[in-house]
Order: sequence, then C-alpha cells, then structure tokens
Amino acid sequence: MNAKLISLILVAVMLLSLLTACGCKHEWTEATCTTPKTCSLCSETEGEAPGHKWLDATCTAAKTCKNCDATEGNALGHDWAEATTEAPTTCTRCKVTEGTKINTDPRFTTESTKEFYGKWTCDTSLTGELLEMDGYIDELACTLSYDFKNDGNLIVNIELHDQFAFIEALKTYTRDVCIYTFVSQGVSADLIDDAMMTAYGMTLDEYVNTYIDNIDMDDIFGEFTQDMVYYVGQNGIYMSDSWLGEFTSSEYTLDGDTLVINEDTLEEGGEPLQWKRVKE
Repeated sequence: MNAKLISLILVAVMLLSLLTACGCKHEWTEATCTTPKTCSLCSETEGEAPGHKWLDATCTAAKTCKNCDATEGNALGHDWAEATTEAPTTCTRCKVTEGTKINTDPRFTTESTKEFYGKWTCDTSLTGELLEMDGYIDELACTLSYDFKNDGNLIVNIELHDQFAFIEALKTYTRDVCIYTFVSQGVSADLIDDAMMTAYGMTLDEYVNTYIDNIDMDDIFGEFTQDMVYYVGQNGIYMSDSWLGEFTSSEYTLDGDTLVINEDTLEEGGEPLQWKRVKE
C-alpha cells in the first residue's frame, strides 16, 4: 500500500470521527435507578440504569428501593398472635405489641366475668339532654356498644346511624341558640341578621355554616368513645374510669345472649337497656 493511499484512509477516518461526535463538552448527571448517566446538555447517555435495590416489605411499609424510595406492592400488615398470660397481642413478624397480656387477677378469671367477655350492642336514641344540647327536642338514632376485654378493660362506644343528621341538628341548635341570645337581649326576631352583621360581620345563616364548617367532627365523635375498667363480683358488675378510681356496682341479669344492667339507662328513671351479644 503506497503512502498516498494510507494518507487518504487516515483522512477518511478523521472525517468520520468528526461527523459522528457531537462535539459537546459533557456535563454528566449521575445515573439513577431508572436512567443511565446522562449529559444535561445534549442528553447523551453512558452505561445503563443500575436498577432498584429493593428492601423487603414489612408490616407497615411496602417493598421499597433503598436508593430512591420507590415502592412496589403493599405493606404486609401485622400478623397478630392473641394475647396470653405471658404477653400482650403480638405481631409474629415485627414483634410490635398491642394492649396488655391477659390478667390473671381472680376478678377477671371467674366464670361470671368470663360470661361477659366480648362485644355487646344496643340500638337506641340520644336525646338533647344526653348531648348537652338544651332545647334540642329530636332524637338521634345510634348503636351503643360495650366491649368487655379479658384483661379487665372495657371500651364503651356510641356510633350514630346518620352523622349528616347530627350535623344538621347542630346547625339547627346553633341557630336557635343565636336567636334566643339576641331575643333575650331585646333584639326583635326580624332584626337578628342585622345584629349578627354588627357582632360578627355575617348573617345568621352564614355564621351557623361557618361555625359548623370549622368544627372537627372527629373531635365530637371521638368523645363518644370511653375507656373504662370492670370486673364482675357476687353482687353485680363493677365499673370505673380507672383502676385507681371509684367503682360503682350495678345488679344485672344475663339470659343467654341478652344482658340487662339495672342502672344502665339513658334517662333517669327510664327502662334499663337491653344489650345483645355480638357473635364473632
């Protein structure tokens, strides 16, 4: 091969190199789990995306990449083992616990107490007096529940059948209270809106709606759940707000799946409530 031909080949190779190179002075962005190393100026890439490095799912977190926090699937959820006399309810995977171990105090292991274990419910209605809403004459349908735990804890809950009806009741009650307040101060009923504008910068209806909208209903409904303690003795069932508190005793009758606690009434002098056992 003569020198002239070699020179021509070298020139061709150099031209080809110039044509294929972009001429960019690359500014590289480091690779991520899903993208390779990339030039921020011309988008040229180098190498491959390394891929995710997964951490296994846990009870409370889905499968997660330890580099970029991407997730896949769902958390496993706890795998609960029932409470024993040695340990509270415990997750077999992560060992987190819930509640307390079964109390071996004789008060909670008598046959009389064991008959109460579980959940009992009663359908009834709440009055304005119970809701501390003086002047509220309607009633709100609800389900009351007692959950007697085998460690002496008692959870009392009130669940309204219609929360919307409760909200509407609050609106009506709030409106009536506002009207009563101004009328008792000598403001005629047809001037209530004027008085509200002067006092609050809004009409009566605007005030009521704003007031209700700013109420956290979770706070209100949360007040309908109460943690108590109990045990059953020869003379009845004993309940208190805490083990250090004063216990009150009530006579009761238990007939199969129907429980009647004599002092368990919604109104003074009313008929005792009838509780029905919830079967699992």
